[in-house]
Amino acid sequence: MSSNAMSDVSGNVVQAGAIEGGVHFHAPTEVRRTPRQLPATPRAFGGRGDLLDAVDRAVLEAQAGTVPVVVLTGMGGVGKTALAVAWAHRAADRFPDGQLYVDLHGFGAEQPSEPGEVLGSFLRALGVDPKHLPVDAEERAALFRSRLSDRRVVVLLDNARNEEQVRPLVPGPGSCVLVTSRAALTGLAVDLGAVPLSVDVLPEAEALDLVRTLIGDRVRDEPEAAAALVRHCAGLPLALRVVAGLASYQPGVPLADLVDALADERGRLDALDSGDPRTAVRTVFSWSYRRLPADAAHLFRLLGLVPGTDIGKTAVAALAALPGPTTNRLLNVLFQAQVAVDTGHGRVGMHDLLRVYAAELAGDTDPEERRTAVVRLFDHYLHGAAQADLHLSPRRFRVPLEGEAPPITGLDSRESALEWMTTEHEAMAALFQLDDPTLDPRKWQLAYTMRGYFFLTKNWDTWVKTHQVALAATQRLGDLAAEASTRNNLGLALLERGDPESAGPHYLRAQEIFEQVGDLRGAGNAMGNYAWILHGRKDYEGALEWATRALANYERCQARTNAGITLRGMAIFEAALGRLDDAITHLNEAMAVFVDRNSLLDQVMAHNSLGEVHCQAGNATAAEAAHHTALALALDQGSLFEQARAHRGLGQAARLANDSLRATTEIQAALALFTALSATAEAEEATTALTTLT
Repeated sequence: MSSNAMSDVSGNVVQAGAIEGGVHFHAPTEVRRTPRQLPATPRAFGGRGDLLDAVDRAVLEAQAGTVPVVVLTGMGGVGKTALAVAWAHRAADRFPDGQLYVDLHGFGAEQPSEPGEVLGSFLRALGVDPKHLPVDAEERAALFRSRLSDRRVVVLLDNARNEEQVRPLVPGPGSCVLVTSRAALTGLAVDLGAVPLSVDVLPEAEALDLVRTLIGDRVRDEPEAAAALVRHCAGLPLALRVVAGLASYQPGVPLADLVDALADERGRLDALDSGDPRTAVRTVFSWSYRRLPADAAHLFRLLGLVPGTDIGKTAVAALAALPGPTTNRLLNVLFQAQVAVDTGHGRVGMHDLLRVYAAELAGDTDPEERRTAVVRLFDHYLHGAAQADLHLSPRRFRVPLEGEAPPITGLDSRESALEWMTTEHEAMAALFQLDDPTLDPRKWQLAYTMRGYFFLTKNWDTWVKTHQVALAATQRLGDLAAEASTRNNLGLALLERGDPESAGPHYLRAQEIFEQVGDLRGAGNAMGNYAWILHGRKDYEGALEWATRALANYERCQARTNAGITLRGMAIFEAALGRLDDAITHLNEAMAVFVDRNSLLDQVMAHNSLGEVHCQAGNATAAEAAHHTALALALDQGSLFEQARAHRGLGQAARLANDSLRATTEIQAALALFTALSATAEAEEATTALTTLT
């Protein structure tokens, strides 16, 4: 019998990674995936031939047995990322096992990415089951190197802050690593033999070629004005693209007029050294911003309020309180002006320098307007996550939510809910960075609402971080009920991540608070959760005592499904203590609840547990009957994990009946399913059982 079980926040005892709130989540199959994470090469990328060749040489000339590491350094907006992406696309044939890409947020408004989180993302992209990701960052790094030991992959680490961000993300020989940074990262040359390459502004001829590609014949028709534009941009590719975007947006305005306007406004800005590209980019931003229509300029300022790297267009509409068509029209203006980027799939991005500039402008607007816009954005995600969670966790207890937001179109099935949450969860997690106490009620509610998605995907790092922020928010509010619910969810995240000793105190404190506020169901949840902490310590007597107390609470508040699941958990504890008659009695009582509530998957789990207890009691016939019933129901419900449990139980029953051939067949079927589900512990148990049969 698997010991890997716990209770969710609704008091439902769950098989870890298998069931939540009565809804079965199949463990993802671990496969060998070929990630293709590179962004597209920017339009009109040209020149840089010498640097592309230099990267080629560095990779080709790396010593045998080492991993080539190339560090592209230069100021923001100089084109480091474009160069790295262009080379990686060009070299794709040499690295057929894929490309991994991450923005490390080393410079800009965002918090720098933690290597452990990046490794988790990379490992998932390579096919590692999220349930089996190590918690420790060093263990993740070791697994990452192992996974790439026989593969040839390009790893592009964009926008690194320091060497510490990079070192854990470097695989072994066979792959190659490109790093971009505004810092020199000289330590990588010492540690890893990294080759540093400096990326400077474009020479005037290449800069003019870039503008010519972007705006066409106007460069030929107005060569002097085009050359002046290039000089004003000081050869900085980001500034050149912004200027070219503005010229494209205003095709009837002569380039000479744009040059005059830029020259006039340069005197109004700080630090106006015309030869310094660091000031040129801010000058160009100002010039482009002031020529935006008023409504587009307003939207640009609002985008400066948004944390995170990108945002969905529907979220932009909520932020600005605009209809979708109007939002799309204004976004197209920003795209044409090159001050925002259409990243595809209905999302909007912005270079970090432009984001900082937009944030500066937003800081000068009315504080109440800023707060109202952020609240609208928060409510869009809060109510969208709640809408998705209705499909991901349909039996879950709901909490009243702050604010209101229109429903999201198309979010009407489990598949669409999972897709939306997968796309948006990083943007939602970024909202927890906002330092505004008035958002505290929404922060804990958003964390609560995202819990079902985190439970499904096993994204423990983000789960823990968001709930730690949410817990602090509840404490500032003095909202005891919210604090208790958040502690329950945080405890589950820690327990799932493999840290039961940190989870336990949260459960105990949650129980105290629930009892203080008179919430019987909540107190039962906390007690049921803590029972599984004790089960993990093999304190089965203690686990049974806490589960019995939880059951009393559920019976008092008539939470019948919770009571049934707790009875099933009590049977597991009793079986571990050898109290098999009590275990069978409680499983039958649980079954009656599940039949009455038409909770089919709970019935499957109860039948399998009943079969395991009968087998432990030496009753092969009763065990076989229970597992056959479980197998039929599991096939009907599509539960692969419970199918595997049933086959394993049938094998154990056959072995008890001295039918070695049938036992081998059934356990082999269980092993195949456990292996496909990446249920490592169960697969190892099945393998051991097979060796004892031969």
